[in-house]
Amino acid sequence: MAVTETRMETRRRRKAERPQEILEAAFIEFSHNGYATTTLDHIAERAGVTKGTIYVYFENKEHLFISMVRELMKAMFDTVTEMFERHEGSTTDLFREQFDFIYRHIVGDRRRREVLRMLIAEASRFPALTDRYHDEIQRPCQELLRRTIRRGLDRGEIRRSAVTECPLVVIAPIALVDIWLMMFDERRPLDLKAYFDAHLDLVLNGLLAKQPNIEP
Repeated sequence: MAVTETRMETRRRRKAERPQEILEAAFIEFSHNGYATTTLDHIAERAGVTKGTIYVYFENKEHLFISMVRELMKAMFDTVTEMFERHEGSTTDLFREQFDFIYRHIVGDRRRREVLRMLIAEASRFPALTDRYHDEIQRPCQELLRRTIRRGLDRGEIRRSAVTECPLVVIAPIALVDIWLMMFDERRPLDLKAYFDAHLDLVLNGLLAKQPNIEP
């Protein structure tokens, strides 16, 4: 009986781990071959499962790709959201905390950057894929930024301006970092500490109601 229960527990554990194994195999295949040429057969072979097993967890290749991206981003997004929910200090300090985490854990994440490279490469051929990425991944991130800005406006810490009406410009420098690292990486090294300080200084002195040259 004990042996049978151990075997059943092992099977349950393997079943629970299977979606993660498929997602990892998907990342490797998509990274090596691109979205267009990667097939579910390739992913199934790398994951050591049947193609039918993939369909148990994912509707199709597009759903698998988006699920892979969501898995990469989930822990980081949850952390930044938790910062917003628990923060009791000034919006200046909240921005500082969020941006520090983003630069330490997101900007430097090569796997996330590889996904972005794939999306840029495939955008013209698979607009539905990039639209889904926008709706399920980018939109929640943008909404969290808007919530942070609204918090500052409600507390009188941020002045209403063209920036508050178009908050994407607040995080636009992060896109430049991604492009720079994808194109130049170690051949043209970027001083991320200096870049982070300049970015934060630009944001704070551009948004705050009182602007006494805030130190980043």
